[in-house]
Amino acid sequence: MEIEFGILKREEIKESVELAARAYEYYEYFTNFFPSLEERRRVLRAMLYRSTLTNFGKTHFLTAKVDGNMVAVAQIDDPQYKRPSVLQFLLHGWLLVYCGVKIKHVNDWLAMDTLASTPCHDYQLAGPDIWYTSSVTVDPDFQRQGVGSRFIAFWEDYIREHGGKQLTLFTNSEKNLAFYRKNGLEVFDERDIALPDGNKMRSWSVKKTL
Repeated sequence: MEIEFGILKREEIKESVELAARAYEYYEYFTNFFPSLEERRRVLRAMLYRSTLTNFGKTHFLTAKVDGNMVAVAQIDDPQYKRPSVLQFLLHGWLLVYCGVKIKHVNDWLAMDTLASTPCHDYQLAGPDIWYTSSVTVDPDFQRQGVGSRFIAFWEDYIREHGGKQLTLFTNSEKNLAFYRKNGLEVFDERDIALPDGNKMRSWSVKKTL
């Protein structure tokens, strides 16, 4: 399979959001907070679109394409990246994320995301050359075909070319964890995150020296 790797263009944002929304529909990271598929689909598209729009030009969005169609996308933050302010999110329509969904579900998800990403953000402070992969998705129709592994190899080269020496990310999926381990990442933090229903969700933070 021939794969073309590159950098996301502004006119491709909506395509990248549709890809990511399909890939995340049944991911524990979202299903635990948005149990209704209809609500989950609505909030995924709104959240991904507003977040990408707000961060576009401030960080690195990488893509993989097959026959001109996007099959994978990732947001990778370099050590100088600064999360946009609340005002910047609002100016890019973040309040629309709350339309048609339960406000508590969105706020619970945001709180969880902060907790789950904290080990990676703290680890970034350990050195000046550590990059953080804040999101990565592969089109469900192209999973288990080697696309993900080749995409990781592309970001590793991209990070090295930009002076990076390590990468870090987190996952809440055992299947994804096995995939990252297969590609040379190692766990450095493992924890349980309390869910609104009283259950817990496992979160693994992983890293790799390039």
